[in-house]
Amino acid sequence: MKKDGPLREAEILITYGEDLTEEIIGKAANLKWIMVMSVGMELMPFKAIEERGIMVTNARGIHKIPMAEYTIGMLLQYEKKLKLLMKNEKEELWDRKIEVGELNGKTMLVMGVGAIGGEVARLGKAFGMKTIGMNRSGKPVESIDHLYDLEHLLEAIPGADYIVSVLPSTDETKGLLQKEHFKAMKESAVFVNIGRGDLINDEVLIEALDAGELSHAILECI
Repeated sequence: MKKDGPLREAEILITYGEDLTEEIIGKAANLKWIMVMSVGMELMPFKAIEERGIMVTNARGIHKIPMAEYTIGMLLQYEKKLKLLMKNEKEELWDRKIEVGELNGKTMLVMGVGAIGGEVARLGKAFGMKTIGMNRSGKPVESIDHLYDLEHLLEAIPGADYIVSVLPSTDETKGLLQKEHFKAMKESAVFVNIGRGDLINDEVLIEALDAGELSHAILECI
């Protein structure tokens, strides 16, 4: 991003958020509105923004369909062993002994049932999955069969075949998943993170995978 020229005259700034600095805000003398194209805004220099009284909006909700479809696509890829089948097809290997699974009848835990998490749950229900969810309040959410609050996460994990996190980065969620949570998972469980990466320490996840405390991890997080 250029830090001079048109920036000094701009009243509206469209950004992904993490590229903003206090210096840039200071040079945008006429700035009135920052439009963030992502959902997460934790990396923005809010002190400088608030001092100027600049309005900030984000793209909450617009990512729910692509992110939910991606998530279900990854679950299907895992259950149907699509990578292995495509590899075998390329090598002209026709192995009928490969066992594939189904989403139907499986239980999916959605951590963070906001716009994206709610859509993930809705698509999961379309595949015949049982859905359990987690949010701050524990209040009912459409397409979720049973909801837990943050304090009762350990009660929700043992029954889940898929644990899908859509959580943002907050003081409550940073490092939320600890060793005890992975020990509580089924050995056949799959962990999917499409939220923020600081939900878990990388070493904790690697140790859990090496110890066979879960079967697989799908990580599409920042």
